[in-house]
Amino acid sequence: MLRLLSKGSPWIGPRLFRAARLLPSASYHVSKLDPSLNTSYDSLTDYGSYKANIFTHRLPESTAQQSPPLVALHHRLRLPESYSLSTLSQALNCDKSTGLANNHGLSILGSNLLAYYISEHLLMKYPRLPLPVHNEATNAYIGPYSLAEIGRSWGIETDVRTKLQKYLANEPEFLTYGRLRFLSEEAKDAPQEEGIVELSELGSYDKNTKTYLTKEEEAYAEAVKAIIGGMYTHAGEESAKKFIQSHILSRKVPLHEMFQFSRPTRELTRLCEKLELEDPLEIRLIAETGRLSTHAIFVAGAFSGGHKLGEGVGASLNEAKTRAVVNALLSYYLYTPVNEQGEEIKTPSEENYKFEGIVGSGDVAI
Repeated sequence: MLRLLSKGSPWIGPRLFRAARLLPSASYHVSKLDPSLNTSYDSLTDYGSYKANIFTHRLPESTAQQSPPLVALHHRLRLPESYSLSTLSQALNCDKSTGLANNHGLSILGSNLLAYYISEHLLMKYPRLPLPVHNEATNAYIGPYSLAEIGRSWGIETDVRTKLQKYLANEPEFLTYGRLRFLSEEAKDAPQEEGIVELSELGSYDKNTKTYLTKEEEAYAEAVKAIIGGMYTHAGEESAKKFIQSHILSRKVPLHEMFQFSRPTRELTRLCEKLELEDPLEIRLIAETGRLSTHAIFVAGAFSGGHKLGEGVGASLNEAKTRAVVNALLSYYLYTPVNEQGEEIKTPSEENYKFEGIVGSGDVAI
């Protein structure tokens, strides 16, 4: 089997990428059945005869209540009493070969909820956000790497010990139900060599970051989405929305760092033309000090007639002008509308919603 040396190995140079940064190669994909489901069929083309022979069942609530990690996670996330421990255990199960219900369905539900509320938040709060920045912001909120970090911050443990190791440690079976289960027993029993990562241990390919996810990162992301899906199932939409606001939208994402202006002055000029401003764009020097010293400071502003669009400070005149133009563009793209009382506008998912925002006019062509 093809293997790769990881970054920590002494045989690899510091400039080589790690296994999770591999780029995909062109290949042909042939559809095949999932062997873990032990599927049987009368004919390969008779899809109605396909049947999974593995019986799946939900973990009894009485059994889930005896799992200390599961109870601790339930209290740590402040889940409501209506959120059953058996559903929480199902949200942590990514393994389809155990016979217990997995989190596939809950993960799809949670993914759709996350996509809706994150898009609603960005579109209503930043209606002028360019599409590439909007996509990057969405990925920063609910991308697989972000969700994996959130899952780790929740204190979710992984189940990577073999049955023999658990037996020798006299570990109760109830502990397993409160851990993230994503490896089969065959994968756990496989010998592990430090500093070496097998290609088979890599998960899916993330198109946004153009990197491979590890199976552990993929499992953490699926578990977070499944927990949110379970919140919607047991407590309703409003509780799921508050949970997303508390754990996902409460994180600060630096949107201003996601902008990259190749020609900011030209873009601001086109933007002024698009907005049909009466006066042309002018960049003026507002103040300066120490021009002949080694620590000069210049303050420049971008103006349209008597209206100041942006202001910038720099160690040189060109730097101050560029910063003024960039700040003018950021103030336009990161504009947040407010209602007549000066408060933030409501979103469509809130009660008594009334549209008081604006609709973005699209990206600026330069």
